[in-house]
Amino acid sequence: MYKVEQFLAETDTGKQYVIIKTQEYFDTDDVDGSGDVESITSYSTPDGLRVNMIDPETFQIIKTHEIVRKVLTTHN
Repeated sequence: MYKVEQFLAETDTGKQYVIIKTQEYFDTDDVDGSGDVESITSYSTPDGLRVNMIDPETFQIIKTHEIVRKVLTTHN
């Protein structure tokens, strides 16, 4: 698995979590010669809490049932 994205997410009460998106790839060189194909995507926190994606901006921390939303950042 490879970390492909990391972002900050926040509950409605202001509690923040770092969410890490990881992606598993399958090597298909032996099958059709096209290289790696994306397979399983998973989300978790750095301390190992598993996370479900509700939609691309909304997630649920499974253990606590908290709903978090991606924090939009601006770059100046």
